[in-house]
Amino acid sequence: MCVENRIAPDVVAELRRRGHEVELRDPWSLGRLSAVSRDGEFLRAAANPRGAQGYAAAR
Repeated sequence: MCVENRIAPDVVAELRRRGHEVELRDPWSLGRLSAVSRDGEFLRAAANPRGAQGYAAAR
């Protein structure tokens, strides 16, 4: 997996101990995420601020 090198070294070591191949990348360099889910009649939405804009929408 690729993880940003700002993740704690002990977390990286534990992932490797569990058999994951871990590649370290520059800080704040990986991905953007927007997500929407439905919980009965409720919608939940979230977006992270990477790239200066983030939107999560549903109808």
